[in-house]
This record gives sequence, structure tokens and C-alpha cells, in this order.
Amino acid sequence: MNDTEVILLITEGERLDIRILNQVKKSFLPEKSVKIFPICLNIYNLYKKMSQYDDFGTEFIDIFVVIKEIIQEQNSSNNTEFLALKRSQISEIFLFFDFDGHDTLVSQYPNCINEMFELFSDETENGKLYINYPMVESYKHPVKNQIEIIDIFNKTHYKTFVASICDKKLEQISKMDKNAWLDLFLPHLKSSNHLFFHKFELPKNYVETQEISQLAIYEKQKQQHIDPNKQVMVLSSFSWFLLEYLGEPLFLEWQNIDNQGLSQ
Repeated sequence: MNDTEVILLITEGERLDIRILNQVKKSFLPEKSVKIFPICLNIYNLYKKMSQYDDFGTEFIDIFVVIKEIIQEQNSSNNTEFLALKRSQISEIFLFFDFDGHDTLVSQYPNCINEMFELFSDETENGKLYINYPMVESYKHPVKNQIEIIDIFNKTHYKTFVASICDKKLEQISKMDKNAWLDLFLPHLKSSNHLFFHKFELPKNYVETQEISQLAIYEKQKQQHIDPNKQVMVLSSFSWFLLEYLGEPLFLEWQNIDNQGLSQ
């Protein structure tokens, strides 16, 4: 990668999402040129916006151009830096959004997430999409020795609920080092594996992880939790972003940490 190439991370929110990814960048991608920008739209509103383009759903739509137009419309301090970027500088695009199953637009756009995963399936083209279930705050949800299931339409907002049950140290993101993030994300990989093999454990090897796609995770969530019970399995997508980006060496680190825990 030369000095002009940029890895572009697009977030839904402009606070917590960026704080997490800044620390992830610091711990796991220190040598990479990474730029993080919020789009300040949830996935359903982004879908609604993109569906207005004539080339939406085709290979001709350019997400970089779409995002630039959206950010240009917003009165944000990020405008200048983002608008100065050129498409030729961008080597990879990753998008991070919340499931937000309670949103009023869900019923209006029932195929939204499927279509967005199909569109955003390659980081070197339109970009690669990752979804947090139910929200970005899932990173601090206590996931220990089994999957965690929550109601989509809970009377208590998820942000409030998870803040009441989480380890308060996890809210001090700036103090978390690489090992802390590895420990934190490990149970989320086990939860993902449970969707496919009904076992709360890491996939047996790295090859097995490559058989689990982000679209497949969503479809399993729908099949097992969302459609039948109006529930969702808690899952932080940042774990999968790191695994898919850094590959087998990172998987082996997680495997080693897990083996040490099992031997204790």
C-alpha cells in the first residue's frame, strides 16, 4: 500500500462507533492509513436514500459518491477532510451499522438488510458491510459461556439495559489494549459459531471461519431468533471485521487464548 491509499471506515454513529474503531485501529492496524467517518444515518435510512438513485442495486452505483453527497448535505466538522478524499485514494471500504430491529422503517423495507449485504459484499468494490446485533453497544454486553438473546421490542432501551449490566471498565475504551479487545471479542466469535453449529465454541480451524459470511449470519439470526421470536442474538461485528481482515494469524491468537482458558 502506498502513502496515498486509504482504508475507509464508515460508521452509523458519530460517537461510540468512532471511539471503538479508533482503538481497534490503534491496537490492530497501527501501520495502516485508516480514515473513519460517520454517516449519521441508520441502515434503513441509508437504504431509503440509496433507493432513490437510478443505479441502485446495480454494479454501477458508487458508494463513495453516495456517501460524499450525504456528508456534503450534513453540517459536520468531518466535511472538509472527507470531501478532500478522492476515489482513487480509497483501497478498501468497510461499513458498520446496527440491526435496529425496532426501527419504524423495518416493516417498510423488509428486504433492506439482505439487499444491502448483497450490494456491500466486497471491500475493494462497493464496500463490505458489518452489522452489530442489536446495536454497537453489544460490544460490552456480558457474553460468558453461552449466547445472549434479547427481545427486539424491549420496554427498556438496549443502551440503557446493557449499561446497567456491563462491566464498567468496558466503557473506558481508551484504556483497553489489544489483549483486552481479544478477550472481549472471543465470545462473540463463539456466538456466531453457535448460529451455525449450535455449539458455543470457536470454529475448529480458520478454514471453517471462511464458510461463515455476514449475510449468512443475518439469515441465521432471522431463521432462529428474529422471525420466530422477535428476538436477536447479541453479536458485535467488530470481531468479524478483525478476523476477516487480519486472517489466520489473528484466529490462531484467539485459539491460543481460548485453549489457555479451557486448561485453567
